[in-house]
Amino acid sequence: MIPLHLRIAGFLSYHDPIDLDFEAVDLACISGHNGAGKSSLLDAFTWSLFGEARGKGTDVINLSQDVKAAEVALTFSYEGNIYRVQRTLPRNKSTVLEFQVLDGGPQTADQGQWSVVGGRWRPLTEKTTRDTQARIEQTLRLDYETFTNASFFLQGKADQFTQKKSSERKAVLGSILGLEIWDTYKERTAERRKELEAEVAEIDGRVAEIDAELGEEDERRRRLAELEGSLKQLSAAREAQESALENIRRNAALLNEQRKTVASIQTQLKRSQDALTSSDARIAAKENERAEYLDLVERAKEIERRTKPGRRLAKNWKRSMLMR
Repeated sequence: MIPLHLRIAGFLSYHDPIDLDFEAVDLACISGHNGAGKSSLLDAFTWSLFGEARGKGTDVINLSQDVKAAEVALTFSYEGNIYRVQRTLPRNKSTVLEFQVLDGGPQTADQGQWSVVGGRWRPLTEKTTRDTQARIEQTLRLDYETFTNASFFLQGKADQFTQKKSSERKAVLGSILGLEIWDTYKERTAERRKELEAEVAEIDGRVAEIDAELGEEDERRRRLAELEGSLKQLSAAREAQESALENIRRNAALLNEQRKTVASIQTQLKRSQDALTSSDARIAAKENERAEYLDLVERAKEIERRTKPGRRLAKNWKRSMLMR
């Protein structure tokens, strides 16, 4: 991490805003009287990056009554990128933490404010301060403990690293060298191994199912042959039934025609019966008339015997009746 620009306002010894440009500085020595703000200047680095300084909480805010908040903004270069961390602590309020990366073309500095020609600051700030702090440490791959033991020695604690336990020194060195990434790789490898083992187990299960299916192939072939034979029989029976059904349909059609013929004959028969009944009535009427005529004839014979004129009259009457 290479510091490029530092802006401080209302932080510890610094009442008024100041801007420090480190772009042209390769090596610097900070000197001054006690209380001049040398340590405060260094505390600004740790406070902006990790929220840690000699003062705790609102103690980092300058004691002047007109100072409303402590603010530190650090711009630095790291692994080919330029980042900016800005931490602000207003009085009686929560800390505001912003994390940004510079996107775009060549970097330029204008009055202490870094910008990009045709580029912009892209926010990396998370939803909460805790998450944003975690992202800063993840980006730097450093926490406050490692930073103060590897890159930044606190005042009066130059031997802090040597005073630590061996396990603690190992942890610090591992963090400095990035050895913790191997733990991450190990965890990912273990997870991937579990996934592969699960996939292998699933494949083995499928292979076992396939083997079981193949073991039943002969039985299924035999069953298939039986089913095919049954299907042929059913097909033949179906054809016979369809043929019988067609015959039934033809017979039904013929029966309907015969029913129509019977109905027509019955109608004609009814008409003939009605005509016969009418003829019988007429015949009966004629028979009655004939009986009456025969009775008259018999009476005419009797009258003829009694009177001659009557005989002649009877003969004429009989002749006229016969002519009818």
